[in-house]
Amino acid sequence: MKHRFIISILVLALSFTLVIGGAYSCGSGRAAIQVEQQGNSFIWKVSSDTTHVYLLGSVHVASQDLYPLNSTIENAFESADYLVVEVNTNNVSQDSVGQLVMQYGAYPLGDGFKQHVSAELYNQLNGELQEYSVNITQLDNFKPWVIYTVISQAIFENLGYKSEYGIDHYFLQKAKNSNKNILELETLEYQLALISSIPDEITLKMMQYDVGNPDTEGYLQGLFDAWKNGDAAKMEAIVFEALIEEPELAPYYEMMYDQRSVNMAQKIKEYLSGSETYFIIVGAGHLVGENGILNLLKN
Repeated sequence: MKHRFIISILVLALSFTLVIGGAYSCGSGRAAIQVEQQGNSFIWKVSSDTTHVYLLGSVHVASQDLYPLNSTIENAFESADYLVVEVNTNNVSQDSVGQLVMQYGAYPLGDGFKQHVSAELYNQLNGELQEYSVNITQLDNFKPWVIYTVISQAIFENLGYKSEYGIDHYFLQKAKNSNKNILELETLEYQLALISSIPDEITLKMMQYDVGNPDTEGYLQGLFDAWKNGDAAKMEAIVFEALIEEPELAPYYEMMYDQRSVNMAQKIKEYLSGSETYFIIVGAGHLVGENGILNLLKN
């Protein structure tokens, strides 16, 4: 069993951590929307009668090996009037992150993580965290989603994947340096409130599958290969593998993928009604699948 659920943090687009070729159009008395992949990169051009936007799927943590990016991606960014991200982390302070984590991720006084999990899982998690010089007792005040995020981040960094090399961070810095306007699709508080509302039993199930599994590095390499090659079919297979094998995880996918993708697609549709050009970055997992943004815009 691979670290399948850790993939969510890479491609789902939490800021805290079938190749589709040709053009598709739709319209029934309204402006047609065309969706066209740009070369063999994980970026699509979406056009209306008045403008176009670029949709780039993001991996939120990466290694230096991801760069330099394909010129198709860089040129699309340079041509856009706006950069649009899920959350503009340039404007997020560590203090505000800490306050939100305590608000949405901490147990009330007298309660703790140890009281909500089996001794077996608690010891497994402690063993994994100790590999990264973290003792689980330091995290006992926090809910499962916070602990799972910490574990995931530790695993990524141990393998050389860091948020400072993530696609979002890269383009946010470029936009800052070039004074390009930056817009948000969501807010950090919205994201943390949403992830904290996922039932603990689902998060714990994800943790149980992932703890101690040895295949993470190869699995992540497959994901990055799909991203580099613009392979939407492979990306979709990776992202939704867990849902197919474990249907009880449907509430997680509905909340973290479907619900957010619908909201994002609606905002993108509003951008397409104007005349300016937008370079939009969302988690790669939001672009693929039946309820992904690309499909929502085409339909």
